[in-house]
Amino acid sequence: MKNSYIIYVLALFVFSCSGNETKPLTQGPKTQRIKSNTNKKSETATNNELKSFDKKNVVNVKQYDNGVRIKWFQSLFRKNPTLKDDEVVLINYRLSLPDGKIFDGNNRIEMPFIPFIVGYNMQTEGWDFALKHLRVGDFAKIEIPASLAYGSKGLGNIVPPNSDVWLYVKVIAKVSADKNDTGVKSWTFEKGVSSKFDESNEKEITYHAIASAKSNPVVLNTHIKHFPLTYIPGQKNVVPGLRKVLKNAKKGQKIFVLLKPEQAYGSKGFGNLVAPNESVFYNITIEDVRGI
Repeated sequence: MKNSYIIYVLALFVFSCSGNETKPLTQGPKTQRIKSNTNKKSETATNNELKSFDKKNVVNVKQYDNGVRIKWFQSLFRKNPTLKDDEVVLINYRLSLPDGKIFDGNNRIEMPFIPFIVGYNMQTEGWDFALKHLRVGDFAKIEIPASLAYGSKGLGNIVPPNSDVWLYVKVIAKVSADKNDTGVKSWTFEKGVSSKFDESNEKEITYHAIASAKSNPVVLNTHIKHFPLTYIPGQKNVVPGLRKVLKNAKKGQKIFVLLKPEQAYGSKGFGNLVAPNESVFYNITIEDVRGI
């Protein structure tokens, strides 16, 4: 379902995840798009609307042993399967504290929705758990306990230590993977700009990457120190699957990449970052492609 409207999503790619250090999805290299003086009237209206749903529109409630509680306001397609690991979906979300204060949401980057891959720690453990109980068409409130959110550290001056968080989320659609002949599973959200170097191996590709595995929220995050990586076709300084993706990269391209173990670190893994025989997810932004 790599439809035309997915192109609107591209700003994204601004998540930095690391357990208690996980940042809101709207923080990162594109935060200059966020209006620092977020419209307080709009935020208040949204807050009141969500409170209204909480009181009047609940169609189902489930409490789970790990402390997660899900309230469904809408479930349009009950025959749809629940979401699974490795699936990419478009979501519209707001994240708030229990007092109702909204501190994150795709509206803050003026996007109608963003893409999210299930099962790879793009946010906190509570997100992945909850999304695997939702379907396309669901609109729900997810009450996530601190232990599955930002823990005892909290999140800077945004989320206090040991605070539960509330996630309001609409699951809009699943996104089909790109059709390509590389054997690598990818989802392109911004095609990038063609250049005279597209067909050449005599080029240097500069890119930012956030990588995660099921066992580790942060395998790599070049955004933290604002220091992109470089790749020259033919070099072996990146894992095999990523070489295939980067070889055809275009400036401005934004892409999700999911590598099977044999395309990543194989049976040996990578130190304490990637377990043996583990898939690795990459969220990649191509900064530049230039000749050498």
